Amino acid sequence: MIPQRRVRLIHNPGPQRKTDYTLVLVRHGRLWVSVFPVFANRLVGEALANRTLSGLSGYTDVSSEVKAGHSRFDFRLDFPNGSMWVEVKSVSLVEQTVGKFPDAPTERGRRHVEELTALRRKGIRAAVVFVSQRSDTRTIIPHEVIDPEFGERLREAQRAGVELYGFNCKVTASAVTLNNPVPVVV
Repeated sequence: MIPQRRVRLIHNPGPQRKTDYTLVLVRHGRLWVSVFPVFANRLVGEALANRTLSGLSGYTDVSSEVKAGHSRFDFRLDFPNGSMWVEVKSVSLVEQTVGKFPDAPTERGRRHVEELTALRRKGIRAAVVFVSQRSDTRTIIPHEVIDPEFGERLREAQRAGVELYGFNCKVTASAVTLNNPVPVVV
């Protein structure tokens, strides 16, 4: 947030809120950037419901906010031969087209990845979907400087067979949509 930046807000008053508005978009140079992490889950949920999420197909049902172990995962996909657990992570930090997750240490994020790894080791499919809510992201990596443990857990997850997917988004002043798959490099 820099003074004089153009922003987009959602009017969302409520008795538990400190303000009546939620910041959702910031103009960064010539790009609109979404700063509202909830959009990532919504975008993936819509793509799963429409069966348009690149890399995932063949499932018969989608459930959201499903508990497994000590975590609540964003989605469970049911296939004829079993289930797949999916966790979505919103990537907000991008430097020179490289999305970096997390932007702050994340104990919860590490726990999710550890539990997905444990599920995979039991023969259950598991995935992490990283969503960068801007159009200039070309790759996504773990942000080792901020949270080296998350990076190690993610590498361990990949070695165990947890699937990693990355996407950037098309962001306009009035809409955020999933755009292109981008590689997740661990």
